[in-house]
Amino acid sequence: MGSIGKRLNSSIILVCLSVCLSCSVTLANEERVMVFTNRTNIHWMNQDTKEHHIMPLEGITEAKYVDFDPVDHMIYWSDVQEGGSISRATLCSEDRETIVSDIFIKHVKAAFVSIAVDSIRRAIYWTNSASDLIERVNLDGSNRTIIAQYDMGSPIDVEVDSKAGFLYWLDAGIKPRIESCSLSGLGRRVLVDLSDQYPSILELDVKTQALYWNDKNTKQLFTARMDGSSMKVLKSGIPHITGIFIEGDYIYWTDWWNKNIERTPISADEEHSVILGPVKDMEDLISFKVNSDFVHCPPRPASKFRAYTYIVNRTVEAKFTWKAGYDWKMPQYFELDQKDFDSQIWVEVYKISEESDRSVVLELEHSQKYEFRVRACNMYGCSRSNTPEVQFTTDTVSPILSKEEQINVFPTLLKTGIILGGILLFIGTVLAVWGYWRSRKRKSRRYRAVRYSTSSYIT
Repeated sequence: MGSIGKRLNSSIILVCLSVCLSCSVTLANEERVMVFTNRTNIHWMNQDTKEHHIMPLEGITEAKYVDFDPVDHMIYWSDVQEGGSISRATLCSEDRETIVSDIFIKHVKAAFVSIAVDSIRRAIYWTNSASDLIERVNLDGSNRTIIAQYDMGSPIDVEVDSKAGFLYWLDAGIKPRIESCSLSGLGRRVLVDLSDQYPSILELDVKTQALYWNDKNTKQLFTARMDGSSMKVLKSGIPHITGIFIEGDYIYWTDWWNKNIERTPISADEEHSVILGPVKDMEDLISFKVNSDFVHCPPRPASKFRAYTYIVNRTVEAKFTWKAGYDWKMPQYFELDQKDFDSQIWVEVYKISEESDRSVVLELEHSQKYEFRVRACNMYGCSRSNTPEVQFTTDTVSPILSKEEQINVFPTLLKTGIILGGILLFIGTVLAVWGYWRSRKRKSRRYRAVRYSTSSYIT
C-alpha cells in the first residue's frame, strides 16, 4: 500500500505540475484585445503591440453594440439597419454569420439593440427599444424568447451576470431607471431611480460587484453597488460617451466628440489618457484577454486571379496575375499551386514575395488541361478559404478568368449597360427638349409674321 500511495502521490504531483505549466504557458501567450464599432466597421486593437485593424467584413451598415464569447472566441455585434440583426465572427474571420434578424419592424429608423452574451448558458440577450422589450436566443439561433416586456419605457442597454444568473438593464424612458431580473425574467425590481438624470450607457463589473452609468445632463459618470446602494459620482467632465468598459483598475470609454478611446483610473483622480484615435463615429467597446493564436491572422485571399495564355516560339506560355488582399499589416508572400489531376493534390510550383510583381510566367505543354490557384500566406499560415482558382486547356489562346472574376463580369457589364443607357436617355431627353423649344420658337415666329402681315393689310 505504501508503494501504491507513493506512486499515486507522485502521479498527482506530476499532473499538478503539468497543469501549472500549461496554465503558465497560456497566461504567457495571452494578449489584451480591445474591440469597438464605428457604424460600418468592427475594429480591434492589440493593446500590447498597439496594432489596430479593421475586420475585413462585408454587409455591415449600422453596427452599434459589441460583446465577446470567451468560449468560442467570437465577436458579437448588433446592426440596427433593415429591421436589426445580431451577427458574429472571429477576430481573423473572413466572413460573418447572422444568428438573429428582424428584431424590430423594418420601417423603424432608429432603435437601441444592446447585446450581452451569456457564455455559460450559451445564449445572448438584447434590448429592443422599438418594441420596449428584452429578448434572448441561443447562440445557435434557436429558442428565441421574450424575457421582459411590461412596464418598459425605453430599454437601451443590457448587461448579464452569467455566474449569478441575473440581467441588468438601463431604461431611458420617461422614468429613467436601472432594473434587474433573473435570466428567465422572474424577480424583476428597480435598483436605481434615475428620474433626475439623462443616462445612455450602463456597464457591469462583476468582479467588484459594481454598476456604472453616465448622465448627459451633468456630464458625469456614476457608480453604485449591484443592489443599487452606495450611489456616488465617479468622474466629471465626460460629456460625449457612447460606450464604457471596466478592465482592472481602469475605466475605458469612447468619446464621440473627440473621436478617441480614453481611460482613467477608477479610484485615482488623474487626467484622461488617450488609448486610440481619432476614429469617427465610435460606438460601443469591449476589452478582453485571448490566446495569441487567435490574433495571429493569415492574410485575406487574393482576388482577381487571371491567366493569359499565348504562344512564343512554338511554346505555350501562361501569365498569371492577381490582386493582394488584406495583409493584417504583416509581410506576406504568395504561392502558385498546380493541381495534379491523378492524385488531386495541389503542388506548389512558384513562390512570390510581397515585394515582387503580382505576376508569374510559366511554360506549359500544348493541348493539356491545367488548374492553378494562388494562396496568400504569412508567418502564421495561408488564406483559409475562398482561394481563387483557374482552369483551362492550352488549345485556346485567350485570357482565362477565375470563377470569382467570371461571377463579377456580369455585374460589371450590367453596370456598364445601365450607365450607357442612362447617358443615352439623358442625351435623348436633351434633344427632345431642344427640339420642342425649337418648334415652339418657329411657331412663335410664324405667328408674329402672320400678325404683322394681317395688320399691314388692314392698314
